[in-house]
Amino acid sequence: MVKAGIGLAGLGFMARVHSRALNGIPEAKIVAAWSKFPEEHVKFDEFSKKLGFEIETYYTNIEKMLEDPGVDAVICAIPSRFAEPIANEIIRAGKPALIECPPSDTPEGIDRMEKFAKERGVKLMPGHCYRFAPCFKKSKELVDKDEIGAPLFVHFREFVPADSLARQWAPGSWIWDKDKGGPIPTMTVFCMDMARWLLKSEPVSLYATVKWQELPQLGTLGYTVSNVIKFENDVTWVNEFSSSFAPSVGSSMKMEIFGENGNAVMVDGPERVILHTEKKGVKREWYFDITRPERWGHKPQDEHFIRSVVLGHEEPIVKLQDAKKALKMSLAILESSKTNRVIQFD
Repeated sequence: MVKAGIGLAGLGFMARVHSRALNGIPEAKIVAAWSKFPEEHVKFDEFSKKLGFEIETYYTNIEKMLEDPGVDAVICAIPSRFAEPIANEIIRAGKPALIECPPSDTPEGIDRMEKFAKERGVKLMPGHCYRFAPCFKKSKELVDKDEIGAPLFVHFREFVPADSLARQWAPGSWIWDKDKGGPIPTMTVFCMDMARWLLKSEPVSLYATVKWQELPQLGTLGYTVSNVIKFENDVTWVNEFSSSFAPSVGSSMKMEIFGENGNAVMVDGPERVILHTEKKGVKREWYFDITRPERWGHKPQDEHFIRSVVLGHEEPIVKLQDAKKALKMSLAILESSKTNRVIQFD
């Protein structure tokens, strides 16, 4: 079978997520990895061997990895604050790439990245995995089939235990800079993109509150976000995000989409979707028996990137402008919470 040789740029948490996904895609093989920190090479080598594969070559120079003839494409798992220069090196080398989201910490950075990629004829795909998650794909299918009529109201909740984020980002990491939004932009852009995609509509306005909590026992920050978004199609979308609670509470994600005909689509975690109908007591349910790389869409997302973009030379179905719009919505959460104003979108 034809294999796409993949190079990993960055060897942190998200590189491990993508490695689990790629390890289950027959057409893909991770052949090289880059990090400027040699100690990360050692840790990642131990991790990959536990998954049952070994990376052929580790690099501390990104240009050298991109010159490797075995590298056909790149998964760029660099934090948004540092991603643009690395993405530019990938573009300069002419390699198609999946850029983990947010691809930049500013909308202008995403515009620069897109302009450079177009000039060089390089295909870039932002990693908005929620579009590929089975539970959200099924929800969109039910909405598109008019099972609930026109959507009227959506409630989305995503709570992540504080210790889970502390394992992802160590104390002292760049992510805990509250003045720059802490983890909020990184943790909320996926839902922001999903909302536009699911509703097929653009945001008109957003109002948000943010509560911060110092977590000295972890050396990190907790946050609790509430925000209301009004869309052009007159849907109100309410979000709740939090990372300020004990691990015993567990991860919790729920979404409820209420329609004009009285029906509702409900997502109860990533494994279950329910369609409630207007008939008393009548509902339909779908269960997804899925492994970790599939739960939030990473494996099907990476499959699309490998099969369609890298091997098929097709345009990705998620564009950098989608990532830019999602980031603007996430940054509006911070602006609204600081100014106590409703943020209007162009």
